[in-house]
Amino acid sequence: MSERSRLVLYDTTNFMDFPIGGQLTSVRNFLKFLAEVHADRMKDVVLVGVTRIPEELGIWQKLSLQNQDGRTGVEEHEEGKAPATVHFLPVAIAEENLGHTAHSLRLRYAKGLLKYGRMLHLSRFDCNYFQTPEAVGPVWLLQPFAHFVIFSHGSFVNMDKGFRFFQDKPFVRRMFSGYLKWMLRKADLIFILDEDSRRDYQKYTDRMEKPGNSIVLPEQYDVWKTHVFRGRILFVGRLSKVKRVDGIIRAMALLPEEDTLTVVGDGEERDALSTLTQKLGLSERVSFTGAVSPVQTGTYMDEADILIMNSDFEGVPMTILEALSHGIPVITTDVGGIGETVRFGTDALQTDGTPESIAKAAEHMKQDYERFAECAHQHGADYDYRLVNRKIYDSLCRFWKER
Repeated sequence: MSERSRLVLYDTTNFMDFPIGGQLTSVRNFLKFLAEVHADRMKDVVLVGVTRIPEELGIWQKLSLQNQDGRTGVEEHEEGKAPATVHFLPVAIAEENLGHTAHSLRLRYAKGLLKYGRMLHLSRFDCNYFQTPEAVGPVWLLQPFAHFVIFSHGSFVNMDKGFRFFQDKPFVRRMFSGYLKWMLRKADLIFILDEDSRRDYQKYTDRMEKPGNSIVLPEQYDVWKTHVFRGRILFVGRLSKVKRVDGIIRAMALLPEEDTLTVVGDGEERDALSTLTQKLGLSERVSFTGAVSPVQTGTYMDEADILIMNSDFEGVPMTILEALSHGIPVITTDVGGIGETVRFGTDALQTDGTPESIAKAAEHMKQDYERFAECAHQHGADYDYRLVNRKIYDSLCRFWKER
């Protein structure tokens, strides 16, 4: 009998609630699909991530996919039923405060894989599934003959521009760029989200598929009803420079005083954005929630009228897909795969990123708000996690073999 084949999934997350964002949501949706549709295969899934609790580093755990908080003991199950838990190994410690991170989590994660990776006992039959590129090199050193599948949440070509810690080290950036090119050539398959990534990667590989990102539709999706514009504007995401949240805040100074902005998320730009808000005299109209759970994010979306994204770089933001499913039209820059995801003029409007352009788009959307909202709601169903992850699962099964 041949050796078992496992799906080993790597990401700089705890697979439960850190960090809040689209990449975590994408992974959780895939695991949700597996647990519901292919429960018999969950026993061969291994998660390799991070922890915020130092005592858990390098210690095998069981995570529950049913509970938001994740941790349970080993539970008893009826014979023939798939376990409600999945094996999880944290190999790096993540800092609690995303607004004041002192070290690169990506670098710590790569070092942690080298230190604790032998605990995985990787074999050539395993399918290694990477959500984060820095894991590929260490895993290749541990088991160069296994299968390598990468989910590219955005083009890696511009990835070094988003570095916080190595902007003043051009040699490190060049080395990392060379590493990414090697990784693209090495991969058995790369899932991409947009045509920009395909064009960037085609000189290195033709082994690409574009399944899309996925969302879980809101519980009240089928009974959703549109409403009039109430002046509630929303941003959801990491507070980093590439998100250009400062442009959204400056746009609020150009919009009517009854309009408010809720900024959901945390990151290294938090303090600077708070200072800007105070300087512009917008403290009564702009609020910061910090990092919140996915459930809380859904609550904020239920209360919002418009989502604004102003990024320099993106793949296909999960935030936009979730907003559409909540019937929230979007104002956004056309970067990455966004233009392939929304329908400008129907459920979204485009901005060039300037405060004036954002404010103008918001005023335009208000004039025909109910139509924009209705179109957004209808479009959200196209990204249901069952549709998208069925494609991903079928492709992974080329490398993740049944026993």
